[in-house]
Amino acid sequence: MSSSDSKASSVEIKYTQIFINNEWHKAANGKTFPVFNPCTGEEICQVEEGTKADIDKAVEAAKKAFEFKSTWRNYQPAERGNLLRKLADLLRRDVDYLSKLETLNGGKVINDSVGEVFASAACLDYVAGWADKIAGETLPSAPGTFIYTRHEPVGICGQIIPWNYPLLMLVWKVAPALTCGNVVILKPAEQTPLTALYCASLIKEAGFPPGVVNIVPGDGPNCGQAIAVHENIDKIAFTGSVEVGKKIQEAAGRSNLKRVSLELGGKSPLIICEDAEVDLAVTIAHKALFTHAAQICVAASRIFVHSKIYDEFVSKSAELAKKRVVGDPFDSKTEQGPQINSSQFESILEYIQSGKQAGAKLQCGGERVGDKGYFIQPTIFADVKDDMKIAREEIFGPVMSILKFDSYDEVIKRANDTPYGLAAGVITKDLSRALQLVEQLQAGSVWVNQYSALQFQAPFGGFKQSGHGRELGRYGLEEYYEMSSSDSKSPSVEIKYTQIFINNEWHKAANGKTFPVINPSTGEEICQVEEGTRADVDKAVQAARKAFNIESPWRKYEPVARGNLMRKFASLLRRDVDYLSKLETLNNGKSVEDSKGDIFASADCIEYYAGWVDKITGETIPGAHDQIIFTRHEPIGVCGQIIPWNYPLMMMAWKLGPALACGNVIVLKPAEQTPLSALYCAALIKEAGFPAGDGPECGNAISVHEDIDKVAFTGSVEVGKKVQEAAAKSNLKRVSLELGGKSPLIICEDADIDYAVSVAHRAIFTNAAQNCTAGSRTFVHSKIYDEFVARSVELAKNRVVGDPFDPNTEQGPQINDSQFQKILSYIESAKKDGAKLECGGERAGNKGYFIKPTIFSGVKDNMKIAREEIFGPVMSVLKFDSYEEVIKRANGTSFGLGAGVITKDLTRANGTPFGLGAGVITKDLTRGLTFAQQLQAGSVWVNDYDAVCNQAPFGGFKQSGHGRELGRYGLEAYYEVKTVVVKLV
Repeated sequence: MSSSDSKASSVEIKYTQIFINNEWHKAANGKTFPVFNPCTGEEICQVEEGTKADIDKAVEAAKKAFEFKSTWRNYQPAERGNLLRKLADLLRRDVDYLSKLETLNGGKVINDSVGEVFASAACLDYVAGWADKIAGETLPSAPGTFIYTRHEPVGICGQIIPWNYPLLMLVWKVAPALTCGNVVILKPAEQTPLTALYCASLIKEAGFPPGVVNIVPGDGPNCGQAIAVHENIDKIAFTGSVEVGKKIQEAAGRSNLKRVSLELGGKSPLIICEDAEVDLAVTIAHKALFTHAAQICVAASRIFVHSKIYDEFVSKSAELAKKRVVGDPFDSKTEQGPQINSSQFESILEYIQSGKQAGAKLQCGGERVGDKGYFIQPTIFADVKDDMKIAREEIFGPVMSILKFDSYDEVIKRANDTPYGLAAGVITKDLSRALQLVEQLQAGSVWVNQYSALQFQAPFGGFKQSGHGRELGRYGLEEYYEMSSSDSKSPSVEIKYTQIFINNEWHKAANGKTFPVINPSTGEEICQVEEGTRADVDKAVQAARKAFNIESPWRKYEPVARGNLMRKFASLLRRDVDYLSKLETLNNGKSVEDSKGDIFASADCIEYYAGWVDKITGETIPGAHDQIIFTRHEPIGVCGQIIPWNYPLMMMAWKLGPALACGNVIVLKPAEQTPLSALYCAALIKEAGFPAGDGPECGNAISVHEDIDKVAFTGSVEVGKKVQEAAAKSNLKRVSLELGGKSPLIICEDADIDYAVSVAHRAIFTNAAQNCTAGSRTFVHSKIYDEFVARSVELAKNRVVGDPFDPNTEQGPQINDSQFQKILSYIESAKKDGAKLECGGERAGNKGYFIKPTIFSGVKDNMKIAREEIFGPVMSVLKFDSYEEVIKRANGTSFGLGAGVITKDLTRANGTPFGLGAGVITKDLTRGLTFAQQLQAGSVWVNDYDAVCNQAPFGGFKQSGHGRELGRYGLEAYYEVKTVVVKLV
């Protein structure tokens, strides 16, 4: 028996079952799967094979652990931190066993395994320190208004970790999720489940309540897929391949629009400048590639070396690689262990053969080591060209490709010519050159004069198809909390612009077609507009890409210059308010006074973000004495934006403002029902002086386009899911979604009736109830129910419906015939279901798409009008008797956009777990704050409804979308975080 065999056999395997609710379980299907020792290729043990049934069981346990009054939810933040520190202590206590287990199962050399255990414990300690520092903000607001934000846990987090760092990746994901108050279902890699299962026992020993952490081993297609598609898992975090990452984002889009963060593959460049000290550069490059047999996502597998030192670098690198000790990972002298399994082993040998066949020069290695296990010699190729397979694809094995360069403009272009963007390195003595390269490299982490210098306080994650979201640092916490903020006669209107706006010029559609735009007040055509398709989007993307070039005028603007252009645009909106408001009313049917309000609000929003342009700052982060660590916030690139028809201009401003402030370029598609104000704004954008390359354009083509880096969409849940799926199928573009709702408004028995009726009326009927946050479920306490209904009916009957250009009109038409017919069908369904029609319920007039304000009483939770988004003037009034009852009923929805509380009882207002939007009307402020605390909604309004302001973030929980608009949080959707670590040499 070899030394390795002897040491491997001495490692006792203690846990092989599924860990759910702090208990061990056999798999529901009765099956197990083998776990192998990569040093020998022999089986270590059998592990229970988790599948969908086991994930379902884990979800039920997690759901119970996350209930609002559960033990876990009642912990103080500091108590959560103490549990994490206890777990860290247990890892250190068991470092000897854990490191041997990791080496046995993963093939990592023992010294590295020991280091990984200590690093995992240190990471837990770091994140534990954040538990009581995750603070919201109070925001400046109008007199008499108090606005604050809360950071609330997302809920049930599915986490899928890779095999290369089984323990560290578990901690990177579990720690921030738990410190934010979430519960976890984790799937370890099927190749390396043993350390994760042992950690499950330590999690229980540390004192975490049952159901808070559940660990289910199994394969990707069954167990991992079950996590990705599960309707009751709220967020998924995955580390692994790009191919699987795309499938996960697609699955999340098809299911319940769960939040997704991905840390995927890389083909990382390391640039070695001519002034580098060659011996130091060789050492750094050697570690950057060959650490852990090159089975690391940031491995520097493309080494770009300046031609002046190329030959010397190649020679010394080959010499060092030949001395690298490959073998028994339990031997403390060993530097490199095996590849993880046979399939990886064979794949790497195939890449080596392709390198030879493509003409690269093999300097050393290239062969198997020994005749047992999956060991490969450290391999170096010189004379590698950019188009060779070994220079383009992620190998995940010990194959170094050394490429020659002559100029820095050339090497930046070549280094960035990859779909990946996880990491990069620079070795130079010239600080100016280093900082120039740092700025231009498209990578989430850039290390200078060192490599893979990860710090727990510094964010880590990728650009482009290397993933989205960040781990580590305070940025890593943001993945695990939600943000909630508390607070037809038509005159002659000249239609000035109907063409496509690309590169500051007007164009006809490539297909030669147009489509009609309809006046909803009459049902008649206003005009024909050019019909953009894929060809037009391609043209727009080319223009935008050119405008985003690093040497373009737009990229060279100082931040304050961008702000000045935005302020000019805002002033032009105000200048043309009369024309724009008439255009919006004509096209959309909104009352002209509301349209004017939208124009001024849009200008204010653009101006608000103009004030942010020179305040989008990174951070300096404490590091070692010889390190400078800082982050940069860099524009994402080409942003596709798809806006809805209900607030055409304001939604345009909400998306344009932060995108332009961050320095991005834009391809925008207005709603086909209401394109006219957006097209007029295009002319104002040009007049304001924006460089060529920004402008309006078309839906699916934007979502699937390989050269669009980010898509933002406001609209229905159905379409939002398709947008997220399409983004995953294409280039894994970043996605932010603001979707629909079924918002509850709770009116307590102590409410002022007249005030409650007024707020509820405005909450539902504003803009003909064509609002995503419309308060369409009005819950009224039984003690005041009848009086509330009677007064609401009286007010609704007096509401003026008609010509939106008439200043006396309060409600205009629905947007089009299909919406009109759909709303009438909902009204009919309510009658059939037994709801009592109190008023309205029919068409107003005989022309256009007007519907009378409609109120139903006696509505039950299971009725269609109480469950589905109507997007029309239909108020459902529901009766309740107890607050526990109404909380449960109000929360019975898949939405979570906004919520409102009207009360003097700030305790009650702080606690209702609602969906999209909700309100509570009561004089009891203690009661009010109790409600608001429990609301599962992105915005909570207290003593008001739909009080949106530019400085307060807006966005949804659950299937009401993800990401935030407005406030400083709205900027985060439009920049990448780059971490830079400079070693002082």
